[in-house]
Amino acid sequence: MQNNNSLKDLSKVEIKEVNKHKDNEIRFDLSLLNESVFKRMIVYYDSVSQSPLEYLLTGTIASLSGAAGKNIYFKITDSMLIHLNVWAVIIGRSTVMRKTSALNLVKEDLQRIESKNYSEFKKIYDSYLLDLERAANKKERAEIKKPIRKYYLLPQDSTIESLSDILSHSDRGLLTHSEFGSFLLQLNRGYSADAKQFLTTLYDVPDVYEVSRVTKENTLLERPYISILGASTIDWIKENSSESDLRSGFFARFIYSIRNIPDKQFIPLLKLREITKRSEYYINTREIYNYLIGLNDKIELEITNEAADYHIKYDLDSYKELLNSENENELSFKARLLIYSLKFAGLIALTEKRHTINLNDMKDAINITEYYKKNVEALLNKELIDNDFERKEQKIISLINRNGNKIIRSTLLNNFKGKAKDLDELLENLKEKELIEVIKEKKPTGKTATYYRVIK
Repeated sequence: MQNNNSLKDLSKVEIKEVNKHKDNEIRFDLSLLNESVFKRMIVYYDSVSQSPLEYLLTGTIASLSGAAGKNIYFKITDSMLIHLNVWAVIIGRSTVMRKTSALNLVKEDLQRIESKNYSEFKKIYDSYLLDLERAANKKERAEIKKPIRKYYLLPQDSTIESLSDILSHSDRGLLTHSEFGSFLLQLNRGYSADAKQFLTTLYDVPDVYEVSRVTKENTLLERPYISILGASTIDWIKENSSESDLRSGFFARFIYSIRNIPDKQFIPLLKLREITKRSEYYINTREIYNYLIGLNDKIELEITNEAADYHIKYDLDSYKELLNSENENELSFKARLLIYSLKFAGLIALTEKRHTINLNDMKDAINITEYYKKNVEALLNKELIDNDFERKEQKIISLINRNGNKIIRSTLLNNFKGKAKDLDELLENLKEKELIEVIKEKKPTGKTATYYRVIK
């Protein structure tokens, strides 16, 4: 085995060079944000993670919203409250984009709180079982109340029924899943209706929602509150999103962060132990989450006049944009982003223990919203309409680049996992698009070899 000194990192520059031909990624410019506790959190997470900054931004927003809970809201009218729940999905290629790593990092504080809460609950529950046992031994009819566990991180293996039980007793909670598609399939077990429809109904935190059951009493949910942070690949979204999902339903209620190309320094497995969480950008995130979960009284968030005027102008501009949009699917997505801008502003203020949104909070929230708007446009206008032929073209380009930007046909065919005639058709199409070129080189044997190379 090589020792640590002989391990050579793949530098950030080299990673960018490998992916240079297709780097049209949507990135968030952190310098757009004003100095704040929220910004410091993102900077800190970014300094100790190999995941894209955009994943960490999205994950932090969702995690903060899960901790905030249902008692914090904006009152728009007597019949319209905007709660701070956030539903988010980070999208990217498997393994290389470190999606799961991002999820694990941003939920660390909620995991700590959840573990402590479970430990305390277990002691109470064990005492409850002992009381039941004593009563049974004495043949007494004792009124022993069963303790109820409250959750901060909702179980990943929930069904609709079990999730309903949990939400009927919980004021807050974040549900995370590194494979978002399998999570939705899991929810549908033993439930006659569609899990997507169930969650869609809960998104607006209705005053009362009744979950009907066949074998048990119905479960009554009062202002059910759930934040969601999932990870997925674009292929799963394509395969599982219907036209109705895109226009007015389930998927339109999420914010999306799409990244497919690594741009951070790669750290080999045996060097991961050298990473320290105590970076120069360290911030005590524990204190922030402890504050949020302690907010159990109703809080109506206020907005300064300056911040309100700024949002009103953004609202008007967004409405004009919607009127001019030629993509019907964009309407429901972008309309909900306006609501999200208020949620973001509320969360930013709460990290500084303020209940009033100021102008800087609103400006930051709108800059973040614009980032998610770009992702919506990419999702609906490109990612979801790329056909199978185009994906195979990208695979060929990737194979050529990974082989040092020079590859023979036989090597391509071995890795392509398709028919030879299909490969030849794709190669001809890529040549016509001037994305690849054919080069011929003489071998030491005197024979001529034909290679394919990406045009940069």
